[in-house]
Amino acid sequence: MSAVFSLSSADSARLAAADLPPRVREVLGALIGLCHHTLTAPLILTVEALEQTLLHDADHARNPQQQADLLAQRGQLHAFAGHFSERMLDALTDALVRLREPAAAPASAATPPPLPTMMGLSLVAEHEVDRDLLLVEMVRRETLRSANALNLLGQRMGVLAAAPAFDAETLPLAPQALCAMVRRLAERDGLSMEVQLALYRSFERQCLERLGDTLDRANALLAQHGVLPGLVYTPYLARSSATRRVITRSVGHERSGRPAPRTVTPMTGWGGSAPAGSWSNLMQDAFAGADAAAAGLTVPANTVLHELLQQARRLPAQPLALEPAALPTAAVDAVLARLQGQASAATSVTDLQGALLAQLRSEHGAQAQLAGHDRDNLDLLRLLLQQVQQQQRPDPVPAALLARLQVPLARAAMADPAFFVRDEHPARELLNTVAEAGARWLGDDDVDPQLLQRLAQSVQGLLGQDARTPEAFAAANEEIQQHQRAAAHRAELAERRHVEAARGKERLELARREATTQIDQWCQATQPPRFVQTLLRQAWADALTLTRLRHGEDSPQWRERLQQTERIATVTAAPASAAGITDAPLAADVEAALLQVGYHADEAAAVARRLATPGGEDESTSRTELSARLKARARLGEQNDGSADSQADAGRSARSDSEEACYQQLVTLPFGSWFDIDVGDGAQRRQRLSWYSLLTGHVLLVNARGQKIGETTLDTLARQMAGGQAQLVTEEKGRLVDRAWQASLSALRSLASRLNPEPKA
Repeated sequence: MSAVFSLSSADSARLAAADLPPRVREVLGALIGLCHHTLTAPLILTVEALEQTLLHDADHARNPQQQADLLAQRGQLHAFAGHFSERMLDALTDALVRLREPAAAPASAATPPPLPTMMGLSLVAEHEVDRDLLLVEMVRRETLRSANALNLLGQRMGVLAAAPAFDAETLPLAPQALCAMVRRLAERDGLSMEVQLALYRSFERQCLERLGDTLDRANALLAQHGVLPGLVYTPYLARSSATRRVITRSVGHERSGRPAPRTVTPMTGWGGSAPAGSWSNLMQDAFAGADAAAAGLTVPANTVLHELLQQARRLPAQPLALEPAALPTAAVDAVLARLQGQASAATSVTDLQGALLAQLRSEHGAQAQLAGHDRDNLDLLRLLLQQVQQQQRPDPVPAALLARLQVPLARAAMADPAFFVRDEHPARELLNTVAEAGARWLGDDDVDPQLLQRLAQSVQGLLGQDARTPEAFAAANEEIQQHQRAAAHRAELAERRHVEAARGKERLELARREATTQIDQWCQATQPPRFVQTLLRQAWADALTLTRLRHGEDSPQWRERLQQTERIATVTAAPASAAGITDAPLAADVEAALLQVGYHADEAAAVARRLATPGGEDESTSRTELSARLKARARLGEQNDGSADSQADAGRSARSDSEEACYQQLVTLPFGSWFDIDVGDGAQRRQRLSWYSLLTGHVLLVNARGQKIGETTLDTLARQMAGGQAQLVTEEKGRLVDRAWQASLSALRSLASRLNPEPKA
């Protein structure tokens, strides 16, 4: 099942207004939705990583002037970052919608400066040369990395545009076009050249290095929509060998620890929307592959499976024709049709095989046997369901549904020779949906009772139909898919609320950090009394944080608070004297600010008097009493933030090489990636990495229903990954039935290799 990405109303209206054929409009709509789905997170991470870089450089500045310049650059970036991803996606959408319009001059990410001639010389700023060289090098690197995908996509986009194939300079999704879009936005907003250079580097790390995955998905999407589905550029080069050597040697490659390199794509879809694995590719990779092709062998996958099963049974391979004593498949299906009406006739495929054989012998004599291909199909189904059951939690409802599906699945496998090699078979889709409803990675809160009810209704309806046709399973699965799409939409809405709350906490923490930085600078410069510094870092920091959070760093209110901070530091740093007079206007301002963050009137007045008096003295209040009252107060947002986790991370030892590698992988993952995380007692729970911040290190995790599970940090999750307590779920192994089939093939190959070792040369 391919994932469906929805468009915003504005994009839908823009696409509807375009002068395009309906079929092209439909395909482009799906492609635009895919681009939004895959590029939104990298674009957000681009500006977040850039802000983090500027903050880090400011913290390690050599002098106050350099620090002030870096903070000013970050302030310049603030407005740009708020709408960067939306404007980039809007520009990309516009380019795709205008695909059939006459092409203008190719958009260049970097136009090189003119060459000097005898008629005149052109002076170019050094920074502009650096920018042009940087952009050209970025485009060159990514074009080389994704050359094959770009060529394929250029051919397919040419079909949609009714024009010759696009090249890397004119393709809307090519690195050249994307870099040109970034440059136009940066220049339009007047970013300084230093900020632009940092932006381009961050864009390459966070977006361009992930572009290959987007291009591959775009090619797959267009192929699924019938746009040059069989197009390839690279011929399949192979070495010769025999079929049996392919079967046994494949195990040797696995044991040697040198598997063929694969692109790891994190699974980001909700339940029911994960892309189905290609079973035909699994069979090709596992058995046929390069060696048989180079030898001129054309070996059907079913034949290879038959030979493999014969080897596992220690029997010589038999042809797939019916044996003389074997019963025809029609007779076997007639018995299965009667058993289908008995919902609890068998608890496993082994029991089903015994009941089936007993019934056949009672009707056709004691010598009745299953034909070879029927026996093989039942054995393969038994292996598959055994692997599925091993990944089930102890829940009686899904277990009962799996048991009732066995007979319909057996009939479908016997009726369809391509049951185990066909991509997205409806029977396997239904099996996967039922299996994942009871998967062991689900917690009690993850189970959807309404989904279980729909599954029970669909399975019950299937038992009353002829289960030999894929259409019967497709009809049974359709209502379930409608429910799952609605459930995924509800989960996405719930997740979005949690993400917005997490972003609010991030803004709160960043505002608090900036407030603390300003207070630390003035405390270091003026050295006020120790108790005054405590009041500044507790009470006054909350007032600064709230002002920064509400009004922003460019507001007059924030500048006024900074001026008040300077006055506090200057006044309290003066020595206390008997004639010391409280700065009444300053005290009034401080008291008003503290009242805004929830201080009681008497507490606010006491703190204000000390922060507006030389030496921080106040005879009307006791330091001990005031300290106790401040400690009893909750800081602004303290009950909700993740500062404890951040402090725990800061106190940990440095990450090891493996932990650092996991950390670097984490910060490149798209939002919505799934993890299987150990929760104790050997149990795992599937959790969704909904959002993370490169600035604060916070991570938001939700379950399959979009409900918040908890918050952690990137450092903690990286250490869990390195320790094996957290595993990234990839699209290749995201669906339970695909994982079960891979495990079944692996078990068969291993058994065949042990029982039939490859002869030595």
